[in-house]
Amino acid sequence: MGPYECALAVALGSWLLVSVAAQLGPVCSRVLAWHHRYDRFGIVPRYNYFAPSPITHDYHLLVRTISPAGEREPWREVTPTLRRDWWNAVWNPDRRQYKQLVHLAKALTANNSVTPQSTSYLLVLRYATSQAQIAVSDLAEHVRVQFLIARTAGERAAHSPEALFLSEPHRLSR
Repeated sequence: MGPYECALAVALGSWLLVSVAAQLGPVCSRVLAWHHRYDRFGIVPRYNYFAPSPITHDYHLLVRTISPAGEREPWREVTPTLRRDWWNAVWNPDRRQYKQLVHLAKALTANNSVTPQSTSYLLVLRYATSQAQIAVSDLAEHVRVQFLIARTAGERAAHSPEALFLSEPHRLSR
């Protein structure tokens, strides 16, 4: 092995060791201090596989339409689905939509004074209306859409879902 190959091996080996140490968190506090101070280009990755407060509940987004006469359709779940295939351990692009729903649900339920003009509210409303599958002829009749965020304690839950946030009915237009 020549001098260039040795230098490359030392550089890549050092990068690997620093990357592993950065994942250990408080165990390697000096590496983390260096990482925050000098890694301006994001060369050392920092993954958060284990969150300090993991998600302990499943969140569900439900939507219904209300006719101009006031007839309410039954609630229909439009939660972004998490696929349970074997390759999702490596590749799971749908996980981002569900994670966004979790963050938005927490933002809406944490603040008691949520307004329909807040970003969280508008994002959930936009997604719910896009998933409501309303016919164009229904839009001419001024159909309204309402969404509900519910929470369950996971797949093995013994309790029924808990309603966390109910929106006002919103009229849609073309």
